[in-house]
Amino acid sequence: MIPFKFIITLFLLVTFTTSVDAQQTAALPDGVIMAVKNGDTNKLSASFNDQIEIILPTKTAVYSKKQAEMVLKDFVEKHPVTEFQLIHQVKKDKASFAIANYYASNGRYRFTFLTKLNGGKIYIHQIRIEKQ
Repeated sequence: MIPFKFIITLFLLVTFTTSVDAQQTAALPDGVIMAVKNGDTNKLSASFNDQIEIILPTKTAVYSKKQAEMVLKDFVEKHPVTEFQLIHQVKKDKASFAIANYYASNGRYRFTFLTKLNGGKIYIHQIRIEKQ
């Protein structure tokens, strides 16, 4: 049986990719790309929602901002980034997603960020990291 969260995520991805908004400039909060490129999980966590779902190859959970920062810090320490390349981003209404390739000395990963606009600010609600 397919997990419900996976179905919802897949639905959101399909919805966003089939109805691309012409103005795709704000799919990720400012500084997210540079924070990942620099391995700076502290700056990255500044864009997290109060609760954020982190999906890793070995575990999935919903974390507080501080917990999520620690989980990603552990990932970055185990897989130091050599290159981070944004390959696709889409904004629709008050939500957006972005896909990027994360290259590490010990492998390649696909990052997917799901964001929502709340109170005039874009927050990351989910980060999915998949081994390529």
